[in-house]
Amino acid sequence: MSCNCGTDAELNCRDDARRRMVRAAQVNGLDYLEVSDDQRKLTVYFLGPAPEGIGTGNIEICGGVRERDIAVIDVQLCPQTDPERDNCIVVTVDRPGDFSTYCLCLVNLPEDAPFDPRYRCLEFSFKAACPSDLDCQSEPRCPEEVTPAPEIDYLAKDYASFRRLILDRLAAVMPEWTERHVPDIGITLVELLAYVGDYLSYHQDAVATEAYLGTARQRISVRRHARLVDYHLHEGCNARAWVAVGTSQDRTLKARDLSFVTSFQEAPAPAAGVPDWAPFEAVPENRYEVFAPLVADADAPIALRVAHNKIRFYTWGDRQCCLPKGATAATLVDGTPPAPGEPAPDQAQKAELERSPDTPPASEGTRTLHLEPGDVLILEEVLGPKTASAADAEAARQVDTYFHPDANPAHRHAVRLTGVTPSVDPLTGQPLLEVTWCEEDALPMPFCVSTIGPAPECALLEDVSVVRGNVVLADHGRWQPEDNLGCVPHAEEDPVCVAEGRAADVALRVGRFEHAPIEGPLTFTTPLDPGAPASLSLRQDPHRAIPCLAVRSAPHAACVADGDAAKLPAGGEPRDWTLVRDLLASGRYDTHVVAEIDDRRRARLRFGDGRLGRAPDAFSQIHVRRRIGNGPDGNVGADTLTIAVHATPINGLVLAPRNPLPAEGGTAPQPVAEARLFAPYAFAEELARAVIPEDYAEIAARHPKVQRAAAELRWNGSWYEVRVAIDAFGAAVADDDLLAEIHTELSRFRRIGHDLAVRPAVQVPLDIAMTVCVAPTHLRAHVEAALRARFGSGCLPDGGLGYFHPDAQSFGDDIALSRLLAAAQAIDGVESVQLARLERLHEGPNGELAAGVLAIGPLEIARADSDPNAPENGRITFAMRGGR
Repeated sequence: MSCNCGTDAELNCRDDARRRMVRAAQVNGLDYLEVSDDQRKLTVYFLGPAPEGIGTGNIEICGGVRERDIAVIDVQLCPQTDPERDNCIVVTVDRPGDFSTYCLCLVNLPEDAPFDPRYRCLEFSFKAACPSDLDCQSEPRCPEEVTPAPEIDYLAKDYASFRRLILDRLAAVMPEWTERHVPDIGITLVELLAYVGDYLSYHQDAVATEAYLGTARQRISVRRHARLVDYHLHEGCNARAWVAVGTSQDRTLKARDLSFVTSFQEAPAPAAGVPDWAPFEAVPENRYEVFAPLVADADAPIALRVAHNKIRFYTWGDRQCCLPKGATAATLVDGTPPAPGEPAPDQAQKAELERSPDTPPASEGTRTLHLEPGDVLILEEVLGPKTASAADAEAARQVDTYFHPDANPAHRHAVRLTGVTPSVDPLTGQPLLEVTWCEEDALPMPFCVSTIGPAPECALLEDVSVVRGNVVLADHGRWQPEDNLGCVPHAEEDPVCVAEGRAADVALRVGRFEHAPIEGPLTFTTPLDPGAPASLSLRQDPHRAIPCLAVRSAPHAACVADGDAAKLPAGGEPRDWTLVRDLLASGRYDTHVVAEIDDRRRARLRFGDGRLGRAPDAFSQIHVRRRIGNGPDGNVGADTLTIAVHATPINGLVLAPRNPLPAEGGTAPQPVAEARLFAPYAFAEELARAVIPEDYAEIAARHPKVQRAAAELRWNGSWYEVRVAIDAFGAAVADDDLLAEIHTELSRFRRIGHDLAVRPAVQVPLDIAMTVCVAPTHLRAHVEAALRARFGSGCLPDGGLGYFHPDAQSFGDDIALSRLLAAAQAIDGVESVQLARLERLHEGPNGELAAGVLAIGPLEIARADSDPNAPENGRITFAMRGGR
């Protein structure tokens, strides 16, 4: 037999069944061979035992392009140490071959040798072990038949053109069918296919339109495009309000069971109890708005106390008092004083009171307030300071919810307590409560506590302003009953034959879950910050708001085709899903879900795919519980939330809620056009890296306690150092804690190669002298007092800031002579002003008066405290002339 590998070259089989048949019949043949690294040795394996008498004359190698006639110079049997390995021989050739295909055959074998003729030759390559980027798998020699594609008119895009195209095609393939009558079944099918084609063509155009931010029309598409550049298209957020709940009994209720409803014409008549939702079922929901307590835990208790309905200010026996603008502390009346004849508490008793305020001495009186840090109080003016009479004041004392019609509704303010300290008036034994709140909640206006009423009574009016307790933070929206969105389908792969008589295992996969849209408008709200100041608790960033939607999945037998619960996959369990804005940061096991809002304010859920977020289990049902109420509809006015509703009616308890302050924060969804306009530039709005000194100053100024920052780049002899100066709110010099905090924050943005130094601003004390001529009709002392207040470092009686207040001067603010003269000339009684001195303290004049300005450096702040205890902080003096 000659060397010939082309016997079966035209036959390409994927399943080599004959190989198994040869092994079973104990007939020998060549199985495969391996080429050594030097390409001089070929290890040839057999289907059976290697023949012992085989030599160089029994092996022939043919083929090749450049290297032909490869000679066999030696044949050796392989040493066998493992009985499981196939028998083989090692064939040594005289030289390596080229990159073409060679053929190794067994020749000159005895006629009785049991060798199968199909396995006498092997095709191989000497370069099989050479590195290659190509797949060694050979292409199949039996490709699928390619049918000619029909001629398609790609300009056909609507119903009429599709109908004509189909009829033209049918005329070519079915020339015998010539029916064109409309009722014909063939024409009906043609028109049906044309309609489907028209719909698919529209869908194709719509997909192309939604592929770009500039052309997208659907809200969901614009939202996803904007998210790619880190811009969030917000869906608005709900409103929040402070609700003061008047109560007839001391009672503790669960937050999830209590709601507040705005007053409306068809509201049920008040009863001697707290109603449930039954009286509201016959009233359309669009006639009223619902607010619910906003707490970290829905099962959290809300303690209501009668003593907190109205709390009085304590004036220590003084009269005609007021809390000034900017106040952050007050003294409250806590209960009743001791009975007449009982001695006031001595020092030992007061010390015992401070150690155990819950068990006061007998002579102290009775305490009724139960306030703690974190509680919210509302200061409210209930009497008209100029119009209320003594009878009005008596009525206000008798009724907890009374307020005079002439009381200013703008004089209401909420504060969150930061400190609560019980005390006692040593003169009267009256129990007191000293309360404080943070600077963010400082009073924006003065609150009158007591005053003289109108003539002719001219009576002393007390409790002009009072404090409301039992304050609950509530937000807009009402929870709806649970909805069933249906089952998560499963998708089985089509069975695939992996061998003759054996199919591959069919994997159970989660199918595409589609559900009916969830009707809205869904409530969107931001996470609650329990410790935020009261003045900031009503404000929300709509870009951070997430929908109020409770999503739960659980395996259910109803999702199986025949309802057999035994077919449910093992390991399925109920899961609660967390609402997130997107799945970009979700892991494969995170139970996150996104609620996307369409143009009709309906929500659609999007779960993960197993890589970005967990996919819901197949055969599970999805249940959702939604909250309805969002946007500006919740921005109700003051004193409109007047109805309390409980999950179950409560007899004997009377609740009188009211919101002294209007609800705020309700924001409408962001228009798509606005997002399309702002999104391309959103990534450049917030500075994320400091490169030049101005970048350091801008990042430092983001801190809420920093009024302004300045920076400069200096060479310190070895490398560059960025020096950042800080001007803090309400302080002349920033404290060390603030500087350390800003240094830590700036280190995240620092440029490589820059050292960083954060320091307080350089204070420049000034020495200013003015000569003031006072009008003859004014007292010099009064005018001088007004000038000192105007050019002082404190706050003015009207709430303004003094000229040299720490918050009025900042980096690089030059002191202009003209502005000083204008500020002095604006004081009533000043006839003329002359600036006698304008210079830096202890440095002498440097031409400031002639130039009309005292220059301040970029890291410097002017200062003139005029404090005799600290003369080094600058001064301003007045030489008063004229007047009386």
